[in-house]
Order: sequence, then structure tokens, then C-alpha cells
Amino acid sequence: MHKARGFSLLEVNLALAILALGLSAMMSSYLSVAQKIQFSQQQQEAHLLLYQLVQVLPLYPEQLAWLASQSPVSGQPASASACWQGKHCNEQQMLAAWWQYWQVSVSQVLPEGELHLACSFSCNTGGKLSLQIRWHGPAQTMAACGDWHCSIFQWPL
Repeated sequence: MHKARGFSLLEVNLALAILALGLSAMMSSYLSVAQKIQFSQQQQEAHLLLYQLVQVLPLYPEQLAWLASQSPVSGQPASASACWQGKHCNEQQMLAAWWQYWQVSVSQVLPEGELHLACSFSCNTGGKLSLQIRWHGPAQTMAACGDWHCSIFQWPL
């Protein structure tokens, strides 16, 4: 008679260890891909908002110096909200309404997102307008602006 032979405890433990290593490698890879997808989506949102800014800001060349002098996350002036209600607004009030709209949009779609505008040299002809959207993204993705992830657009005035 033949003795029934099964797996020894050592063989079972070895098989479980190999399975655990394989599953942990797969999970690590999955998390890495998920973070890269999240970061790509955040970059896409930032670029879309920058595109909107580039379409509207050139319509207000005389107000750019005023806008650059405002604090980066200033509150919405009461006159800016009137612009969205169809009331008469001057160009500065309309630009303030747009700026507030973009600030809110950035903070809603990007974690701790901020929008910054600056003029190099001057906001007149010969200077450069710099737009920066920055946010806190996945920690494993290298940040481009210190501790922040960012998208920057510059164009000559």
C-alpha cells in the first residue's frame, strides 16, 4: 500500500509567501498608476483653467497692473458679484469678477489650489505676464514649485 502524500507545512508556507510577494508587488504597481492618473487629471484641470485665463485676460490690458497688485486670494468685491447679475460693470469690476470665478474654480478642482498672477518688469508693453496655478498633489510625484505642484504660463505683453 502506498502512503498518501500531501504538502508539508513548509511547502504551504513557502507558496503563501511567494503569493503574498506577488500580490504586494501588484498592489504597489496599482497604487503608483492610480497616483499618476490622479496627477495627470490635476494637471489637465490646471491647464484648462490657464487656457481660460489666456482667453480672457488680454481683453483687459489696462487693468492687468491693478490685478497683479491684488492679494492672491482676495475676497470678492461686492461690485464683482453684481457683474454676474447683469448689472452695469466697468472693466475693472468685470476683471475682478472673472478673477474671483477662477480663484473659486482652482480651489474647487485642485487640493489647496491657488492662482497667482505677476508681471515681470511691468504690466505694460515690454513686460511679461506670469500666471501660476499651484496645488498639493500626490506626495510621490515630484513637485515642480518647491512643495507645490504647479502649472505656469508666461507671455510677453
